[in-house]
Amino acid sequence: MDTDILHLDDFRIPDYPDAALTLNGQPLAIITSAANFTVSAEEKEEDKKASPLLLLLNVPIGIATVLYHWHPSALCAFLDLDAWFSLTWIVRLADSRIEIGRVASQITIGTLDADGEKWRLMLTFNLSEEEGGIWVPNPRESMRGEIDITDVHEIESLGLEFVRDLVANRRWEAGRKTTHEFFVEYAPMDVFGDGIRMSPHWLYRGLDLNECTTCARTGGALRLDRCGRCGTAAYCSADCQKTDWKVHKGICGLDTLERGQMLMITQKGGLIRWDEERTMVKEDGVESANPHFAEKQFKRKRRAKTVTRMACPPKIDSKSAHQNRKCFKIREGNE
Repeated sequence: MDTDILHLDDFRIPDYPDAALTLNGQPLAIITSAANFTVSAEEKEEDKKASPLLLLLNVPIGIATVLYHWHPSALCAFLDLDAWFSLTWIVRLADSRIEIGRVASQITIGTLDADGEKWRLMLTFNLSEEEGGIWVPNPRESMRGEIDITDVHEIESLGLEFVRDLVANRRWEAGRKTTHEFFVEYAPMDVFGDGIRMSPHWLYRGLDLNECTTCARTGGALRLDRCGRCGTAAYCSADCQKTDWKVHKGICGLDTLERGQMLMITQKGGLIRWDEERTMVKEDGVESANPHFAEKQFKRKRRAKTVTRMACPPKIDSKSAHQNRKCFKIREGNE
């Protein structure tokens, strides 16, 4: 069973090559994508609801597993509290919508109706800085339909059911009726929006069509085939193209204007470089409060001062799944 647990000992947030990471106060780990989640006939007879592997899951590991297998940079952004004020990862299904979100140090997970207007289940956890990033259930910001969930044990139990479903059904994979979306904010922008629609490929680096979008292989003799529809991805093999489809599907389906806007604001070296006055600090030695670092680190320092004012702001999604009184209070308190 231990072989199904992948310990990400060498996984790093960009710009922190020597900083080991933790999750929920423990070394960062996920469930492998090759793990077997089936339930045997004997287990079904005993009314067990999950395979032995799924029973090893907790909510943080489940969330990290999903984000990592969709794209490692999505997990980076989730853990990188200094660079990204908020993020929202969305899975659109035929009749519902799944969300994983973080606003500052509060995490919100759950399901909504297909339009993303009403929460069917909303569970929230707060990251405790004093306890090394332990996920603490938040009974003041959790609901099932219109009913508040005030029992922390119920939040934990429902959270486990939620992540077990995500992992068992491999919700990171693309499908005919499944599309993923990803939004980030590098600073508070719009209390009624999810943020800037973005490809995880372009969070920490800009588009480079001289290397494989999936495996980053490059070289003079290497043939790279670009996406024939949008031209914003290049692949060295059919396998790499297939692997990246879960991410690229959502980007390829955008209109030219929105995709071009993404490219414009990431051309300096990824979105993180677009407005360094808000993603980084001016002076050396400013300590980071990010609880995901195993040891204390300093915040990123800006490069030589530049003026990076947007001629027109990045497009903000106006139909946010955070359109509810509770998440509004959270954003309002951080502005």
